Amino acid sequence: MDHQRELECIREVLSGQTQRFAPLVEAYQTGAFNLCWKILGNRDDARDCTQEAFIKAYESLGSFRQDARFSTWFYRIVYNVCISRIRKEGREKKVDIDLVRDPGTEVDNEGIGSLNREDMQMLLDKAYKVLDADELFLIDRFYHGDASVDELSQMTRLSVSNVKVKLYRARLKMKQEISVFLKEEAEIWQTRM
Repeated sequence: MDHQRELECIREVLSGQTQRFAPLVEAYQTGAFNLCWKILGNRDDARDCTQEAFIKAYESLGSFRQDARFSTWFYRIVYNVCISRIRKEGREKKVDIDLVRDPGTEVDNEGIGSLNREDMQMLLDKAYKVLDADELFLIDRFYHGDASVDELSQMTRLSVSNVKVKLYRARLKMKQEISVFLKEEAEIWQTRM
């Protein structure tokens, strides 16, 4: 949905046409749910948090600055709802010490390009598991949501430099996890030959 159409829907909702919130829900429900699911790791929690984020967005629509992108404002709400859920339940993702290996355990990645889509997705899913909620949110919105570093800063209320550092560290963790996995797979295949 383009910015002008979003603004039109928002103005109509604020003028009392509450049914005009539906196009915004339709436009963002899949992305919000997928993001919540990645952060929380639980389908039911993701569904609840997605719904809660839309309710909060609807209730706070009057505070939306119409010069900004709706997606930036809305994904800040999604982020806050997910982080609140994690803190409330005391289940912050912890990185297993065995998953963070010595950076010297690099693997030759020549074969990674030959992986099929399913294997590539499995590798990404495995790499996502080593990220904490903040890192996962930043990676997802940066690469899948096309959010800029400035927008991520607005969404998370982190400084621009802090967003850059967290993105860098998250990419490093993911690369390390993928490298370790590929090295282990290569060793398994070598022992079978």
